[in-house]
Amino acid sequence: MKKSLKSKICAIGVAFIAAFIVLNILLTYFFMIPFSVFLSTKQMEKIAQTMEQEDSYTDEEFTNYIEQIDEDMNTSVTVIDGDKNVISTTKISEYHRKAVGEMSSVLFDRNKEQLDGGDVISMSRNSEKQTGVILVRVIKKVADNRYVILGRSYRSLEKAMYSAIVFDLLAGIVIILLGFVLVMKVSNRMIVPIRNMQRAAEHISNLEFDTRVDVQSEDELGQLGMSINRMSEHLEKNVEQLQNDIEKRKRLVRNISHEIKSPIAVIMGYADRLKVVLQKNPERALQYCEIISNESTRVDVLVREMLELSKFEQKAEELHPEIFEVKYLFHDIRRCFEDETVGKNITYEEEYDKTDRVKADFLLVERALNNLVRNAVSHAVGDHITIRVSGKKNGEFYEFRVYNTGSHIDETEFDSIWDPFSKVDKARTRGKGFGVGLSIVQEIVSAHDGYCSACNIDEGVEFLISVKG
Repeated sequence: MKKSLKSKICAIGVAFIAAFIVLNILLTYFFMIPFSVFLSTKQMEKIAQTMEQEDSYTDEEFTNYIEQIDEDMNTSVTVIDGDKNVISTTKISEYHRKAVGEMSSVLFDRNKEQLDGGDVISMSRNSEKQTGVILVRVIKKVADNRYVILGRSYRSLEKAMYSAIVFDLLAGIVIILLGFVLVMKVSNRMIVPIRNMQRAAEHISNLEFDTRVDVQSEDELGQLGMSINRMSEHLEKNVEQLQNDIEKRKRLVRNISHEIKSPIAVIMGYADRLKVVLQKNPERALQYCEIISNESTRVDVLVREMLELSKFEQKAEELHPEIFEVKYLFHDIRRCFEDETVGKNITYEEEYDKTDRVKADFLLVERALNNLVRNAVSHAVGDHITIRVSGKKNGEFYEFRVYNTGSHIDETEFDSIWDPFSKVDKARTRGKGFGVGLSIVQEIVSAHDGYCSACNIDEGVEFLISVKG
């Protein structure tokens, strides 16, 4: 059975507290006595240094002073001369004997030269007469032929150490219990948001993006929750986009099938008839061949446009931007229009500033405008057909507009007309679609970081495209 994160956190927390308590006991056992002796030695050295300022070591005031030290700090004070004669002391035994104890005497004799040089001599040892008693001595020269001996004895230091260890054990048990409760509460506060993130991640893995993590903090867990929410939102948008793309692809396949089916059916029909009339009626056979050629050309154009659209969608078509005057672009558009509308009663109008300049791929922009003009010609209706092409600077963009007279586009069709082979009527009547031209226009505009749109105005329709630069 797998352990939960909560139980792991509790186990680690309790183990850490227990380890800390054990470490505290070990430090007490091994270092409490040496550390206490060290502190006592340093404290007595400071007391000895203060006695250097005394003028007399025999008067009543000094006696009261050392007795106060003995009473307050549990420190005996003895002042001797160079021959170890006791001048003043708080120890009754040394006062009556007029001599210092064995330990102090040995320490003085061994280190007299260092004491005369101004050093402070200290020593500690266990009493041989009384088990468990630790004696500490500090000797310092405080004046000419005057030496102070400070001493402390610890009769219950080991007992105090064992008492401290027992107290640490009892306190440790209480701390472990309280720590366990505290770790439980902390782990609960940590685990709840993690569980919420886990549930959100499971929903995301099932492509369900409606679950959000409730972010209540700004720490790492809160930032992780916000990241999961952002990831869920992005995945939701991407999945929706992917579904839309799949649907568009399906619709594109259906439209392509329909577009190719019609010319192929015509080719097959006239090819069969051609076999019959080839010898009997050569003129009609020639007409059939011309129809077959036209329909074959139509299929060829369709395939080439699809390949070109695919290149744009895959970003395989590289841009070659250059700065050019728009008058040359409008001149080429007019010439192409005149070549394709010979014999047709169509009015062509232009509106632009001949000094305008733009930075873009000349050939691609020309291709986009030609597609829009051809689309306008094919959809323009009425006795007096007008095609108007205009250009105008708009901030960092240059906008091109192509207008044609004719019937308006249904408002619901504006988003779909940019799709390949979009139809303006649901019956898919031949010749009523927009083909691939507008899709290529949209890709060219996107490559130039521009925008495009269409709207109904006056008695016709106007298409707008822009290029950045």
